[in-house]
Amino acid sequence: MGHLATLDLHTTARHTLVGAILVGIGWLVVDYGRMLLLRRKLPPGPWPLPIVGNHFQTPSVRPWIAWEEWGRYYDSPMLTLWIGRHPRIIINDAWVASELLEKKADIFSSRPHLVVMGDAINCTTTNQTTLPYGDRWRMHRKLMQALKIMESVNFVIPGLFLMEAIPAMLHLPAWLYKLPSALRMGAAIGARYFLMLTEEGAQSKQQSFAKHMLKSKEQLNMTDVEVAGLMGNLIGGGVDTTSSTMMSCILALACFPEVQRRAQDEMDRVVGHGRSPTWDNIDQGQLPYLTALVKEVLRWRTVTVLAGIPHANTKHVEYKGYHFPALTNFTGNMWAIHRNPRDFPDPDTFRPERFLGGLENPYPNSRGSNPFGWGRRQCSGQPLAEQGLLFSLGRLIWAFDVQPGLDAKGNKSKLDIFAYTESENQRPEPFRARFTPRSDKIRRLLLDEAAEAREALRIYDGETSITMEDAAQNPAMV
Repeated sequence: MGHLATLDLHTTARHTLVGAILVGIGWLVVDYGRMLLLRRKLPPGPWPLPIVGNHFQTPSVRPWIAWEEWGRYYDSPMLTLWIGRHPRIIINDAWVASELLEKKADIFSSRPHLVVMGDAINCTTTNQTTLPYGDRWRMHRKLMQALKIMESVNFVIPGLFLMEAIPAMLHLPAWLYKLPSALRMGAAIGARYFLMLTEEGAQSKQQSFAKHMLKSKEQLNMTDVEVAGLMGNLIGGGVDTTSSTMMSCILALACFPEVQRRAQDEMDRVVGHGRSPTWDNIDQGQLPYLTALVKEVLRWRTVTVLAGIPHANTKHVEYKGYHFPALTNFTGNMWAIHRNPRDFPDPDTFRPERFLGGLENPYPNSRGSNPFGWGRRQCSGQPLAEQGLLFSLGRLIWAFDVQPGLDAKGNKSKLDIFAYTESENQRPEPFRARFTPRSDKIRRLLLDEAAEAREALRIYDGETSITMEDAAQNPAMV
């Protein structure tokens, strides 16, 4: 009897296993059929595989270049890229992006569900950049109006993480798959670090954004993680993206000396060498070539090459024969958009004349480019970023001749305008450049103004006492 009972158990187990396998195969067939049916109503793109979609067909390094090439191959301004079982629409055309993300901003202002950029680092419901469109996002946005920040991203590149294609991997135990727990802990430590910096900064005698944030935290019932996220965005967006644009401009000045000469000629006519440029020179429209130059560098090498965080539609949308279900992921490929030869002939040539005295070619908005995104999720830091770039780059062009640096043998370095980092927030790879004061009068002015600025900034002297080790003692997990 015991032997027969064992046989029955084995038979039952086999039947259960076979049944489970058949159910799994059935689910896979049905789900893949759903994908293929939906695919017929979406823009063209490479054929997806079950479960993983196009994950293994998407380059993990600078995929935006491949998407530009795919757009030409399919002869389409939009592509469909399947990340796992869900489509992601890649927009390679400024006019399509404008029609959807700006003209239909009431529908296209939310965020899609992001696994790595959202769930894995506790940002889905706590960070302004990834919050769905709604009251909580409006509250975060309103707080940032005090400083106008740039939104930065690191984990949003599609095809970079298999976990984005297979979200269930987020819940695997650490001994089997370490990445999710490592991301959670890293985000928690980072959140605690920025919260501690905020609390430390609020102790200063000067009025500060840190004081404003902690006061708002109590008034608006914000969590520690929300406060940390806003402050982290401020530092990452306000510093990293602006400095990247400035480095791209320095590279352009060194590689396109005729542009530099024309900008300096304008400076000499308006400002001269006896004083430094003022904001009035810019604000009163006395330096139009400088203004065009800043617009061109923002187009030429847009920092957020995927336009920041993707958009999502809150309702089903029919557009040019395509059907986009609600919460479809829309990603702007700024590499393709700002290098489209229809809108920007000879796009890799740095030429401010594209924006001088009006737009050289038609474009769907009056500024002639989209370095800060579209619609209601457009970067709220645009005015501050442009003002900072105009003033800083204006003084740089007025003060220095920028040339390629010298190598060990004293020869001019050969600079590569395509040597950029692999990050979604791109910046030039390190390169050699020389800065020579344009006259002795300018050199003396620079030294005098530097001494004055040093004295004015002494009230901010001091180093933080907060370290990452301190934050690791008490990570901000919620």
